[in-house]
Amino acid sequence: MQPVVAYLEVSSRPTKSPKCDQTFVSRIGGPQNGSFSAPLLHNHRNHSRQCLYTFLAGPGQRVEVVFKSFNLRGSPPDGSAVGELPSCVHEYMDIYSEVQSSEPAELINSPFGGRYCGTIPPRRRISMYRAVAISFFSNKNVTTDLFEGTFRFINACENDGIHIRGSECDQKILSKKESTGFVLSPNYPYPYIPKTVCRYFIYGMQDAQHLERVRLEFNAFNIPKVEHKDKGESNCTDGYLKIYLKGQETADAYDKFDYELCGNETQRVISEGPRLAMVFSSGELQGRGFKGKYTFETEYKIPGTAAPDGTCSFTYVSNSKKRGELNSPRYPSNYPSDTNCSYLFLAEADEQVTIVFDHFKIKADNNANATAGAYGSGACFEDWLEMYVVYRDNNDRLLGRYCGQTAPGPVESPRGAVGLRITLHTDQESVASGFKARYFFESAKSDAGDCGGNFSNQDSGLITSPNWPAGYKAPGRGMASNACNWVMRARPGYKLSIHFEQFGLEGDPANRGCPAAVLRLWMNVDSDQPPMELCGEKPPVEQWHYTSTGQTARISFTTSDKTVGAQGFRIVWTEIQDSGPGPPSVGLHCESTYHFQCGAGYCISDKLRCDGVKNCGPGDDTDELHCTTEAAEEDYDVLIIITLLVVSSLICLLCILCHSRRNRRNHVRQLGLHRNAHYDSQTSATAAGLSSSRRHLQSGGASIAGSLHGINSGNLMIPPAPLPPTSVPPPPHICIAGVDMGMGMGMGHGLMSNGEDDEDDLELDEDQLDADIFINDVHFDEDNIDHVNQMANV
Repeated sequence: MQPVVAYLEVSSRPTKSPKCDQTFVSRIGGPQNGSFSAPLLHNHRNHSRQCLYTFLAGPGQRVEVVFKSFNLRGSPPDGSAVGELPSCVHEYMDIYSEVQSSEPAELINSPFGGRYCGTIPPRRRISMYRAVAISFFSNKNVTTDLFEGTFRFINACENDGIHIRGSECDQKILSKKESTGFVLSPNYPYPYIPKTVCRYFIYGMQDAQHLERVRLEFNAFNIPKVEHKDKGESNCTDGYLKIYLKGQETADAYDKFDYELCGNETQRVISEGPRLAMVFSSGELQGRGFKGKYTFETEYKIPGTAAPDGTCSFTYVSNSKKRGELNSPRYPSNYPSDTNCSYLFLAEADEQVTIVFDHFKIKADNNANATAGAYGSGACFEDWLEMYVVYRDNNDRLLGRYCGQTAPGPVESPRGAVGLRITLHTDQESVASGFKARYFFESAKSDAGDCGGNFSNQDSGLITSPNWPAGYKAPGRGMASNACNWVMRARPGYKLSIHFEQFGLEGDPANRGCPAAVLRLWMNVDSDQPPMELCGEKPPVEQWHYTSTGQTARISFTTSDKTVGAQGFRIVWTEIQDSGPGPPSVGLHCESTYHFQCGAGYCISDKLRCDGVKNCGPGDDTDELHCTTEAAEEDYDVLIIITLLVVSSLICLLCILCHSRRNRRNHVRQLGLHRNAHYDSQTSATAAGLSSSRRHLQSGGASIAGSLHGINSGNLMIPPAPLPPTSVPPPPHICIAGVDMGMGMGMGHGLMSNGEDDEDDLELDEDQLDADIFINDVHFDEDNIDHVNQMANV
């Protein structure tokens, strides 16, 4: 408000009024100040005279009155300065500073401001409204040089305070939106009057948009104190200034003060709400008093170390407190409009900081895309919250911008970073309840976190959430969070294809964000672009597929202590040939024969064909086509090999059985041909030998079975055949399916000829042929013998 330029006009009362009355009125175009003094009166008849001085300010103005000299007859008693009347009998001055009307008759309805006489002048006065009235009384013969003062009309907005009704020095000072001013002791800079009590109420703004606190700093302070021998007794027993920071005055709890000051102290205090009150009491000793500067500043109600300049900046240091809370200004009430706040979290060298949001509601823009959540500068450009990673080179990297009810996911500062920083910006429009979060300083984890890994020089890979597909769990007891970090790095000339095959995390990006668990995806680790932030359920019909903008990509999965759990995710990443900016072209030529071109145009490693994983991306399974036929052909070749081995084994078995049968028949023939004098004596021996041969053949059957098993398994070791008798030339070797039959034939030939060629031996005893011969459980009849003879001739 601009000050009103005024001039002073002394107006005359009607003739019936005392000629000593004076009125000073503010007029546009006149001076803004002036002086006044006692009238020169001659009262030879000792009649009493009373003069009224009226000061009337213009609209938007107030009146300031200051006395330069004062010397009225009389001696004021104790308490006269606050309105007690008895002693000022012959001359006195009454002051009215809360006058609402300039009419003299209205003074009787105005609060009385005090009666003065003697040599102590009244203190400086500022009108509560637009007028001040001074009434001078004298019953002496001559009045001259009794008082002198100055007045001025000031802007009402520059007033430091207002006087409270019924009191001379009590003041109430109200905020005018982060305003400042000074509060003074009575009569400052001159010594204050003894035995005076004044109260000061300094109140900041408190409404739906504002919440202020009061900061008070003393530029000068002098109230004499009394030293006592008893150190437990207060030194402020003569005069003091008591300060109340918690609104105790609203309950008349003046005995519960926060500070009691005297002496030459210079204290700086801050109220714990919008109210600060002071009570000043002067004793017998006079002092210069005090001058204090008050400042109304926004009360943020934020835990943390506040910036000394009073701005909304707070710091959280690990070596001060390992865990705690933070919130938006005034939470759970609405945060103030047109505000910028900063929260800085500084960890030790071997620590990292975790932040988890428990409540989040920042005013969202009307056109925010609610279906995808309110993230990023494109959706949040009125009110927003931003999170940054702070590095040691003072470089901050943006993690994300958030508004609406889409709460940020839990976040850990990466290894090697200094910490995290949060900023809150609000404009001049509507407001909301803001946010509440928790912070934790814990020992630093590896780059991979609690799980994860680093992949390079690989064609493809799978990334799954912990315990997939059974579902991830909350961090261990006492842990604030659990994080898994994966970094994929492609070779020069290649990019990365990242396909989310399955995805299910607790959270709802559209309605409440990802406060319990979140997956962040950086499409280029070397870029300053913030990551994508994902949670919720991926519908089966949707295809979540991304292509990196550089050679590197990073995935970070973080859960908090409020995690409930869900199935998690399965992600396929594949190294693809870089086709330049934009989507891949179908006509792209793959660089070498070691690459396979997908139907969608990607060039991937040929090694990835038919590996059971779709590496060509969503809707493209060309790398897994025609894999069933090729597998069948490979199985057919194996089947042929197995069949040949089985057939060869059977042939070998038949040859062994056939050879064994021939040996037995030749042995029988040999027994039948030996008809000599020694036949009868050798018969029993021969039978015993055949019985032994029978047992040998029985044990040989088991050996044959074992040999077949060895042939089928490929582990059979065939021993070399024994040398034949020297008198008989060895028969030709017969080899079937890799089995040498020479040994069997040689042994059979030896049994048939026994190395002798005697015709008598070839003759058979007819009587012997008449009977069946059973030797070694083998039945021989005439047909058998004939068959044996035929075989022998052959």
